[in-house]
Amino acid sequence: MKRSFSVQLTCMCMIFNNRNEILIQDRKKPDWPGWTFPGGHVEADESLTTAIIREVKEETGLVITPQLMGVAEWLNKADGSRELAGLFTAKTSFEPTIMGEGKLFWLPENELPTKKLAGTLADLLPIFYGTQTQYFKDNTPEK
Repeated sequence: MKRSFSVQLTCMCMIFNNRNEILIQDRKKPDWPGWTFPGGHVEADESLTTAIIREVKEETGLVITPQLMGVAEWLNKADGSRELAGLFTAKTSFEPTIMGEGKLFWLPENELPTKKLAGTLADLLPIFYGTQTQYFKDNTPEK
């Protein structure tokens, strides 16, 4: 049995402000378009935490102290490769200064569940809110 396989590491952060609003990114990139949270890929020399701090700074200009809430995993291809995402939360009293991968805006927290979010982000909200710690989705095409 093969014990090693390709895993793409990513990270994402739900950022709250002092007004109970969440920072939303209207992302235009084709691999995860729509309303989402800042995040991206983990580089080879980074931890998940270091990566989310870097990604948030690159995409928003904010410096955060993230808290790991859980992980999400997608089995994407028939060859068994996977994507594993570290999901974080953070608080800030500052405004974003950079528009890295799409327009940024604050959304009242109570409105978030009613909005159409990118990809499987709506399924991940329980992790960000601390009511579950992991998510798994098998996207392998049926044979």
